[in-house]
Amino acid sequence: MNRMTGSPVLGRFSEIRKDEQNLSSMPYNKFNPREFILRDWLALDRTVLANERTFLAYTRTALTLILAGLTFIRFFGPDIWATIGYISLIIGTLLWLTGLKRYIHTLGNYRAMIIAENQALEEDRKTP
Repeated sequence: MNRMTGSPVLGRFSEIRKDEQNLSSMPYNKFNPREFILRDWLALDRTVLANERTFLAYTRTALTLILAGLTFIRFFGPDIWATIGYISLIIGTLLWLTGLKRYIHTLGNYRAMIIAENQALEEDRKTP
């Protein structure tokens, strides 16, 4: 089974890093995919799930800050509370963008490992 298309997580972001084929700078390159066992692949799958949970935590926190900011602006009028509301809106938006960037970066590293696995499997199939 091709692991890159078998995962719904990877399917959603199949176009994100299509042009990144430089695998030498990826952190997973110090491992040889031919020597991986099931436990190692399950650990990588747990990494994807942990990455999703972390992104959801970023999203939850950012939405809380944005809603708190809108509440301060709407109900407390143009004084110090409205200023705090605008600051909260900006921080919430920046926090969500930071979480999105980290999520995509970690997913790209994982995808690089899957590409390396597929290349190693193809090389193994070609050698008699």
